[in-house]
Amino acid sequence: MIRSIPIQFILLLLLGRCDKANKGVREDPQEILAETDSIAFYRGIVTSADEYENPECSLILKNKSTGMKSEILRTVYSDCHSWYIPDGTSFVEVPVDSIMALSNVFIWSEKPLQIIVEGCPDMRNKFSYFIDVSARKAWWIPANSGFIGGTEEGLMIFRSYRYVSDPEIGGRFTFLQIFNEDGDMVDSLSLEHIILSKYQDN
Repeated sequence: MIRSIPIQFILLLLLGRCDKANKGVREDPQEILAETDSIAFYRGIVTSADEYENPECSLILKNKSTGMKSEILRTVYSDCHSWYIPDGTSFVEVPVDSIMALSNVFIWSEKPLQIIVEGCPDMRNKFSYFIDVSARKAWWIPANSGFIGGTEEGLMIFRSYRYVSDPEIGGRFTFLQIFNEDGDMVDSLSLEHIILSKYQDN
């Protein structure tokens, strides 16, 4: 014998499914990347991507006192697949709309508003940029492993990896770079000697 199912029960099931589906949808999710008492930076996903690509992202600045938001930049798609990005001694000016990936933001100065933006477009090297928000100018920082922090002297410390000069040893070592606000490297520290000394001792 087939029993008829009350229409009210069917409607409840359908409404329950719709409610669950709607709860799982997030329109333009925004992730906070950095903030102070007066401002905050958010990352918005413009176009999603699979596990092998970077999503197209927007960097959004919020004024906490007024609640106003403004888009600072939007990343561009890149098919960059570099196995190694060499480091250098000076910042290189680039268009502010040429940033290829966005994962971290560090607020270097509020007046004038200057930030450091990082991302990894090739799943290996970390690209870093120094951005003057008010002037809408950007500089690529010639380091491949990201921003570490600042010094007591107001200098920026970045990290790179390099390959050991002895081909019989191989591997990578850490190279630290210290830049001033003009984008010039004023000091550095290579840790290659630590790896070389281990093999010399053996």
